[in-house]
Amino acid sequence: MSPLLVIVCIIISIAILVFLTVKVKLHPFFALTASAIAFGLMMGHNINDIMTSYADGLGGTISGIGIVIAIGTVMGALLEKSGAAETMAKTMLKITGKKHAALGLAFTGYFVSIPVFCDSAYVLLSPLAKRMARDTKVSMTTMAVALAMGLHATHMLVPPTPGPLAVAGILNADLGMVILLGMLVSIPVVLVAHLAGKILGKKYYYMPEELAAEATPEENRKYPSPLAAFLPIILPIVLMLLRTVASLESAPFGDGAVYSILYSLGNTSVALLIGLIIAFISYMRVCPHDRNVWTFDGAFGDALKTAGQIVLIVGAGGAFATVLKMSDLQTIVQNAFSGASVGILVPFVIGAIFRTAIGSGTVGMITAASMLLPLVDVLGFNSPIGLVIAMLACASGGFMVFHGNDDFFWVITSTSNMKPEIAYRVFPLISILQAVTSLACVFILQLIFL
Repeated sequence: MSPLLVIVCIIISIAILVFLTVKVKLHPFFALTASAIAFGLMMGHNINDIMTSYADGLGGTISGIGIVIAIGTVMGALLEKSGAAETMAKTMLKITGKKHAALGLAFTGYFVSIPVFCDSAYVLLSPLAKRMARDTKVSMTTMAVALAMGLHATHMLVPPTPGPLAVAGILNADLGMVILLGMLVSIPVVLVAHLAGKILGKKYYYMPEELAAEATPEENRKYPSPLAAFLPIILPIVLMLLRTVASLESAPFGDGAVYSILYSLGNTSVALLIGLIIAFISYMRVCPHDRNVWTFDGAFGDALKTAGQIVLIVGAGGAFATVLKMSDLQTIVQNAFSGASVGILVPFVIGAIFRTAIGSGTVGMITAASMLLPLVDVLGFNSPIGLVIAMLACASGGFMVFHGNDDFFWVITSTSNMKPEIAYRVFPLISILQAVTSLACVFILQLIFL
């Protein structure tokens, strides 16, 4: 088949995906499945070969990432329900003080969104943002932006949040390096949003009407200590990073017992399981009478229902990538971009298109990774650090454009009592700034490492 026809088939399959997800509102798993089958049929393959390839891609992706998503989702639910998110927020605000309360909220979001879904985290922390707005007389727009876009940063860049975790799994990128570089890139991304929020907050100043009524904390509730709140997040990250360091060619820990222990404990599933156990112990100290938490109808069961959908979407993304490999796409791109340094722009643009069209950063990233996987060698990402940079480029595109087709947009406006017209003037612009900042950071990493 000619290169032009292959490209046309890809465009049609993407159009099918966008139509099914945006217009029909079809679940992303079935939308990705239909798009993969349509592409295979247009390429002239029979349905048996297509489904065999699809099943191989689905199974291979899920086997590598499924357990990690399940454990991470349950751990996030425990941290949410135990009050650990509130403890993190109060700890960060003690460090920054009221004068820099918005910055404290931004970095609260930075930490909280690593294990907890940003929608849930914002609902939990918005009363705190309102209290800080009242106490400091700073615009609620500034506080809402600081918290929401702080959450947005690590939600897009740092595993075990499902989106970046899924992309790392599809591309087979080293998770320890993804976490380390993702956290580094997230810092300027958070700071840009914070600075923009301060400027726009002055322009669109408001205070929520019912602020005084919502400002009363729960006096009798027991919360985890700062150590108990942060440890389930920090310890797995440290263990995964130590595994990465131990595996370096220089072998800083040798090849004996220390290496074996660090390599085993730093296994992604093992490290997250340790974090889950710590989060569970903390939860039981706060809620000792909850004997349903580990049951089908408790927090474990509810979290796994969410995790199951995420795993299937991720698997379908990997399957779509596998079906794309049945074409001559790699050769076409190699001929088209030979000699051109456009590598990170390809996943960035794909992620941006799907985030803007669909409203889901996770789906945008997964789609970008699915399209990118057959092109890893061609675009120069075929080294371990190259795969990490490719993953971060997918996530960078997934930042924009954040607007009304995303549920999180309406969570922010409703819980912050922000007028939609203000939200539309603020959040799309800041999401673009975050995307560009993230891309610039990834470009610098590319210059340093590739």
